[in-house]
Amino acid sequence: MPTGMRPITTYNVFQSLAYESGAVPVPHGTTVTSDPLDLRSIAQDGFFSVEYTITGDGTCTIAYTVCSTKTGTFFAPTGGGSIASGLTKTPGHGGLAFEPECYPFIKITLTETGNSSNIAVILRLNIQ
Repeated sequence: MPTGMRPITTYNVFQSLAYESGAVPVPHGTTVTSDPLDLRSIAQDGFFSVEYTITGDGTCTIAYTVCSTKTGTFFAPTGGGSIASGLTKTPGHGGLAFEPECYPFIKITLTETGNSSNIAVILRLNIQ
């Protein structure tokens, strides 16, 4: 690896909540929140992206909250917090880059915003 390059760390964000398929169910009109992810030793260059696969007939919003401590009160930063909205199963999968504010801990949220149908989401967070 060339000097100055850092590896990419990938998390299956909702692994602890996922079913055998790897997808976490998000019932219509609800929000599912990940466990806190510790960025203190991995987010050295500040490059973030998410990869997602959506099934079901609802609509998904992906957002994040941040905090200075793992057990503190997580909040959406001023002017930020949204990664993407209006995502559906068509095409159902994709990737998005985003730039979160600099905090040691982050949580990712999935919200079914169509209020009509359930969805299931596989979400991976890539950090360099």
